[in-house]
This record gives sequence, C-alpha cells and structure tokens, in this order.
Amino acid sequence: MIKSKFMKHRLTFYGLLLVFLSACNGIQTTGQSECEQEMAKAILWVDRTGNESLQKYGFIRTAKVRANVYSDGTFRIMSFCKKQERKVKNYLEKRVAVFTIPKFFFDEGYIEPGEQYLQLRYIPAKVNMK
Repeated sequence: MIKSKFMKHRLTFYGLLLVFLSACNGIQTTGQSECEQEMAKAILWVDRTGNESLQKYGFIRTAKVRANVYSDGTFRIMSFCKKQERKVKNYLEKRVAVFTIPKFFFDEGYIEPGEQYLQLRYIPAKVNMK
C-alpha cells in the first residue's frame, strides 16, 4: 500500500505523536486541581482606592493566589492558581508589597495568619499604564 519508506516513518511519527498528546491531555498537576477546589478566604482590591470610579477603566480581573498571610496584615504570594502573564505577576507582586489587609478581616474571622487562598482583584488598564 504505502510505497515509500519516508511515508511509513512519517505515519508512524504522527501516530506516536497523537498517542502522546492524547495521553498528556488528561494529566493535571496536584497543585492546580487543589487550587481550583479550594475556596478563597477573601477578595482583596490591591490597586483601587475607595473614591475611584471603575467606569473610566472598563473592566476588572481577579487572580486567585496561594499566599502566606502574616498577623500584621501583610502577605506574600506563594503561587498563582492559573498561569498569569509576566507583567500581571510583576504588577501584583509590586502592589502586594505595599498593600495591607484591613484589620476587620482578621477581627471578623475571614482571614487567619498562615497559608491560604486569596483572590486579588485588579484593574488591567492600570497594569498597562505602568
């Protein structure tokens, strides 16, 4: 049927590639599935001041992170649940460095010091302005 040796090798290669890709499609890392199942303890605006109107920026985004929260209200991002662009990661890490979690989150029991999942809400237009 197949006349050339080159065509046989090509068909074998594509067949193996198809098997490999279909096998890899179902693989999930433990961290991603755990991250998707866990509920975030709080949603924090990291770049919006209280009197700022959202209408001039258009829309907002939320990034779910695993963070280590300290009792003084500061926190450190340990990982992002979904892959983020480099500029978004850098922007959020810079904002988190100067951001402090309000005291009432601790008083009301929403957040305790330690490792937990948080959602960081940000304005993409501000990421592009920097």
